[in-house]
Amino acid sequence: MISVGGVAIGNFKKDFSLDGEVLPVEFVTMNCVEKQLYQLYFPHEGKTIRIHMQRDQNGDFKIMGDKVCPARYLPLEAEFDAAIKNY
Repeated sequence: MISVGGVAIGNFKKDFSLDGEVLPVEFVTMNCVEKQLYQLYFPHEGKTIRIHMQRDQNGDFKIMGDKVCPARYLPLEAEFDAAIKNY
């Protein structure tokens, strides 16, 4: 983990609720200097999948490649965005 201007940029884990189940998500930063791109890892159908979230021109983190991310997780995009911003 690296501290830039007093703000720690690093990896973290957070649980989310989806259809009454707990979804544990690991957020892995791809840029140690600023919050820009994260890989998210979580269980799906007995495997661990990875999706990417990238900061857009408005400063919001969006799921990249919605065809890569299973549709059931797309509604969590705003919660994932908030988790990154609040970390």
